[in-house]
Amino acid sequence: MTIRVGILGLGMMGKFHHDTYAKVKGARVEAICEVDPKKRQGIIGHGFGEINVSKLRVYSQAEALFADPALDMIDVCLPTYLHAKYTVAALKAGKHVVCEKPMARTSAEAKTMIEAAKKSGKQLFVAQCIRFWPSYAKARELVMSGKYGKVLTARFCRMSGLPAWSWENWLHDPAKSGRAALDLHIHDVDFVQYLFGKPKSVLSCAGGLKKGCLDHIITSYEFGKDQLVSAEGAWEYASAYPFAMTFSICMEEATLDMTRDTKLYLYPLRGKAAEVKVPAGDGYFHELSHFVQCVRSNRGSDVVSPESAMNSVKILEAEVESARLSKPVSVRC
Repeated sequence: MTIRVGILGLGMMGKFHHDTYAKVKGARVEAICEVDPKKRQGIIGHGFGEINVSKLRVYSQAEALFADPALDMIDVCLPTYLHAKYTVAALKAGKHVVCEKPMARTSAEAKTMIEAAKKSGKQLFVAQCIRFWPSYAKARELVMSGKYGKVLTARFCRMSGLPAWSWENWLHDPAKSGRAALDLHIHDVDFVQYLFGKPKSVLSCAGGLKKGCLDHIITSYEFGKDQLVSAEGAWEYASAYPFAMTFSICMEEATLDMTRDTKLYLYPLRGKAAEVKVPAGDGYFHELSHFVQCVRSNRGSDVVSPESAMNSVKILEAEVESARLSKPVSVRC
């Protein structure tokens, strides 16, 4: 059974997803939908290259894409503030949905998406790709095994130049994107939740290029006594600044470290340090392969449920409030 996919939105992530489906067993992109005429011709722009649209059904209106009877699943790669509206519409049209991260602009919108999925009987998947990224997934496996004891400290970091490629510069509008806190930092917020569960509270500080813009955020998560977990996300650097995601997890018997090139290393208290072997491929491939298999077997994801993706937005909202108030804020999930 081949899952027939329609992609809604051909920005950077739409291009990444289009190219990734070509590698995924049991899936085929059959249609695209995009309001930009150049992108409908396959010209993505901003240095992201082109796609061949000659064998695809091309739509300019989402309603037409959703009405395509040959499609099984819609992949929503629109700007964050449009996620809820079009995900709900696609579900109501009887399609399974993959929605890009973050799940929605607010947790309240995310809740409407979950309710729509339940009413439709269709599957909703949120593309929190870091849960599937090989080095992160392997690190979680090692931590959860308990082989190296309890986690004492963990630090996650994600740094980027200021994005200059978004459609109509929507990423620069806090009301539409949530700036770096919601668009970039959410990756590590989500992985912290995936690894440790819901924190009791968060303590955050933040800064921005302009007043009210969260372009650099540092958060400490409260999980209990004798455990320090933090995450930092920033994108106020010059546009030429090279993107980097890293982490260090110190356990009682060893330290895990992922370097800028995403290689994972284990440093045991006794014995030699060594690189940890991880599966080939990136998080996009592994997540879309997983989602496709879920649809083929008519089941939800056991890696990232819609509820857990919504909770990541709730945790982030607590962080934003903490940064605004300059004090710890309880997490309500």
